[in-house]
Amino acid sequence: MEEDHSKKFSPSKLDCYKECPKRYQYRYVDRISRARKTGATVLGTSVHSALEFLYERLRAGARPSLEDVLAEGDAAFARDWDETVSHLGDVPKEDWGRLVGECVRRYYEAHSPFKEDSTVAVEARVGFPIEVAGYEYRIEGFVDRLAVAGDGLFEIHDYKTAKSLPPQSKLDEDWQLALYEIAVRTQWPSARSVTLKWHYVRHGQTLTSTRTPEQLARLKGEVAELIQAIKRDREFRPQRGFLCDWCEYRDLCPEFAHVEKIAAMKPAERGRDDGAKLVGELAALDEKKRRLNDELELVKSAKAELDARIAAWAEAEGVTVVAGETAEASVSFKDELRLPTKTHEAERHEALEKDARASAVWSEVARLDAHALIEGVKARRWSGEALAAAEALLARYGKRERTSSVRLRRRRGADEE
Repeated sequence: MEEDHSKKFSPSKLDCYKECPKRYQYRYVDRISRARKTGATVLGTSVHSALEFLYERLRAGARPSLEDVLAEGDAAFARDWDETVSHLGDVPKEDWGRLVGECVRRYYEAHSPFKEDSTVAVEARVGFPIEVAGYEYRIEGFVDRLAVAGDGLFEIHDYKTAKSLPPQSKLDEDWQLALYEIAVRTQWPSARSVTLKWHYVRHGQTLTSTRTPEQLARLKGEVAELIQAIKRDREFRPQRGFLCDWCEYRDLCPEFAHVEKIAAMKPAERGRDDGAKLVGELAALDEKKRRLNDELELVKSAKAELDARIAAWAEAEGVTVVAGETAEASVSFKDELRLPTKTHEAERHEALEKDARASAVWSEVARLDAHALIEGVKARRWSGEALAAAEALLARYGKRERTSSVRLRRRRGADEE
């Protein structure tokens, strides 16, 4: 039984548990370190390095040129791109490198000469205490850039290299920067307002959001509940989702370990794996079941057609039992009143419901329960105006239909013959 002993939680750590408790276990409980690099992650770290360099120089009183910042981005890309990068997709290394330069250039040109605000800190660690079930924990994380745009007007800046822009509704629900706001207000009580800003550098756009005190209090409560759930968890069950394809623990995860093992085998070896053989047998049985079900549906269809022919013959001959050489078919007839339905005769059904709603019987058959309407008239359940209304509806919309059923009986001694 695994148990989490964490005293500190970051937004990304909490997000990891929400996305998949099993991945959380591998990363934070078992502490299996497996950072997976992709072109997208190297793009992100390279752009962050370049902008960190830019604002650190600006805080020191210098003003680096665009060429200086581009050079820092290129250097970071060269450092980060190595043989461990996983090629998920068809984008070559050179294109990722060019994209780093495009993002940095777009940001630099959009914000130069960088006098919109004053930088308080770059890659600043922020945090606050939170009490959960009598124990105190800390929420901590790193803000890409913390700035002030006036007296007590704080701004939390976050750089995003995502391919697509999120809708405003998603940003208004984002909890990473909102948790950072709680930390900023805790560490800087002089903050009169805090604006959350996301710089989507691929698009050259800055998106903003704010939170009310009530929203922050509610968020803090939700985080406390999540931490309590983590502390109580002893199973850390895997949760499948679209992020599974990028998970670095697929070979350990019970959902994918055997899948990964089989995928790594040569085709000739896969057939010798016991698990693969068992699933092969199951797949063959499933295919056989599908074929038999198809045949059964054909048999049912043929029987329904034959039942109708036998019933028609029996009615024409005036008999209720039709004899065969080895069996006999018992036929029964029933006259039933049927009303139009949404599936069959939708327009008449709509007209029926309209009339029923306006009638005295509607309170008894609300939502147009056709069975209740028909059975109510048969049993004379109502009297007076309600009964008259029900009978009028049946007279106007009902149709008499004769149904038949055929039951086969084996003749005694037929099996022995």
